[in-house]
Amino acid sequence: MAPNSSSIQWRSSTTFIILCVAIALFAESFLYGYVVPILPYLLEDRNHIDPSKTLTFTYIILTSYGIMCVLSAMAVGPLADRAKTRRGPLLIALSIAFLGTLVLATAITVPLILIGRALQAIGGTTAWIVGLATLRDSINGKDMGKAFGLVHSFVSVGALSGPAVAGLLLEAAGYWWTWGVVLLVLVLDIVMRLVMLEGPKYLECHGQVGPNKPSNQATEYSTLLPDSGMPERYAENVANLSMFRFYKVMLSQRRVVVGLLCSVIYSAMLASYNTTVPLHVRRAFGWGSSHTGLLFVGLQGPAILLSPLCGWFRDRFGTKLPATIGFVSLAPLVWLLGAADQKQFPWAATEDSSKVTYTLAILGIGCVTNLMSSVGTIEITCAVDDIESKEPGFFGPNGGYSRSYSLSNLSFSSGLLVGPLLSGALADNVGYYYMNTVLAVICATMSILASTCLGG
Repeated sequence: MAPNSSSIQWRSSTTFIILCVAIALFAESFLYGYVVPILPYLLEDRNHIDPSKTLTFTYIILTSYGIMCVLSAMAVGPLADRAKTRRGPLLIALSIAFLGTLVLATAITVPLILIGRALQAIGGTTAWIVGLATLRDSINGKDMGKAFGLVHSFVSVGALSGPAVAGLLLEAAGYWWTWGVVLLVLVLDIVMRLVMLEGPKYLECHGQVGPNKPSNQATEYSTLLPDSGMPERYAENVANLSMFRFYKVMLSQRRVVVGLLCSVIYSAMLASYNTTVPLHVRRAFGWGSSHTGLLFVGLQGPAILLSPLCGWFRDRFGTKLPATIGFVSLAPLVWLLGAADQKQFPWAATEDSSKVTYTLAILGIGCVTNLMSSVGTIEITCAVDDIESKEPGFFGPNGGYSRSYSLSNLSFSSGLLVGPLLSGALADNVGYYYMNTVLAVICATMSILASTCLGG
């Protein structure tokens, strides 16, 4: 029995859909960092790992997550685009994340920890890809920047609060209460997804859009059998547009390639801060975990506040101008981050002035970083829209958004893998200052590519 009309309206409203997707991605970003403060206890107390090997196993566990994200991203997109609705894949994703968290919490061997973390990665990757596709199905193209910006604010809150909440709960409430909280968050997320309806498709199917507007598209209440009224070219395109041909079509456009490269560099820079900042400030300034935590608030806090504004900026001017300004601004700030304690510069005359310079550089990076977020996602969405407008049905009846977002997710995950490897290797071999100099050159190069290749 279908819900009544008033229930349909709010459950399929754009606002509620955006909220559901935002909370789903908040949960995934919250879960991503939630495990970090728990790992030492999980390894040493529950799995009896020698404390001298904790760092090595932590690195392996965190790296395995990134590898699994990269591998699963390629498979999830094509499968999700074949689904009749977004409901099933997103529910499966959240269920896998729940199962992975449960396995991780109860693990008493390292292989089980790796299995739990791998399941979390698969669930998280699927939730990102299908969540963004659901969002795109529900909003106008001119509002993409604002919608993605709002979602990014939720993601930033999750990334910032996950480790902090886990650390506090582990100390104050104990191991099982700590895991209970994150499992409850995932359950609430699943419930919200059960409540949410895929607005336009559902309304068309039930005649809520207007008279004489039948829809052949599948909805959450329609049959799962193929619709005999589906245009034949859709079936032909689905059959002929193989996964590799799809990626060939998309990657033949330079705006897509540069947009994805922007995502790689953006996530690589974020990961490099996580890898190098704590160790550097401890060595250079003697700062402990509390000072380091405040630095990361300075990095991620502005993202929470400025994401909607940056999203409006992208809607108004396209991705080219924001990304160019972002990379141009980031280059000197990243260099200054490395130069803050270099005695040959006047701002490093005293330790206090070095600390102030370093802190201001961190705040500056936090303020401009958002200008580069979502560039790959928006560029690849625009490319799909352009192809569909010229040749309707080219990607099949369900569109190509899931496959497209698997590419953007792959690029982001690749950056999370490359960032620590590159920054760690450079910091160890040439030092923190020259590492930041190299990263600054990369940002300056990206600003040139963004200004010449991205959509205006």
